[in-house]
Amino acid sequence: MIQLIRYGLPLALSIVALVFLILPAPSPGPGGTAALAPRSLVTFASRGWVGFAAGALLSVALVSILSGLASSPDEAGRYLNFLVQTSTTSSASTTIYGWWFSARCYILILLLLALTFVGLSVISRPALALDGGADTALSAARVRNILAATTGGLLLHLSAILKSLASTSSLRSGFTAGAAGWVDQGTSFAALGPALSLAALLTLILGLALWFSVLLRTLPARTRQLIPSVPA
Repeated sequence: MIQLIRYGLPLALSIVALVFLILPAPSPGPGGTAALAPRSLVTFASRGWVGFAAGALLSVALVSILSGLASSPDEAGRYLNFLVQTSTTSSASTTIYGWWFSARCYILILLLLALTFVGLSVISRPALALDGGADTALSAARVRNILAATTGGLLLHLSAILKSLASTSSLRSGFTAGAAGWVDQGTSFAALGPALSLAALLTLILGLALWFSVLLRTLPARTRQLIPSVPA
């Protein structure tokens, strides 16, 4: 289903990115010194990055739960419909990010979080190299890239959800009420449509910015620093 791909693609791409970010683990130089202080999963992570990633995850969870609670089953029993009851005999419906979508995306989110955990664990385990300062800086940079890739994927996933909710909020229907004529009726959160669209755009921009920042930081140094010589 195209909608499921749209929701899950950012998470899947983040998973692939994490695999490449985890694999090139730096090896300590000969005669490296072991770290005396205990090193946890967040030893090289700043509180800002950890809080940013946690905030993105909590936002996805909150929006997913609220959308799931608003969803209704379709003919196949899949909770992906949003129903507006216009009268006792008529109703209108459209698709929403309900339990059917979120349950499948949760699998990808759990895999993404597991890889993030593995990446932070791999970085925190090696002993410091001979140049302790350089090793610490490299480890901090790798942790930052992992958290940025994870957060970027979560934000892009959130953007897809918010865009879908903005579309769902525009559902309108109505019915004829005798002498009163046609009665127009919309969703209970129709007024939030513009705000949801704006939030979707902002999270899209921020998510892409995080992804591109990781890409630029992980490009080979020679391709970033190469300056073509111009003959005199």
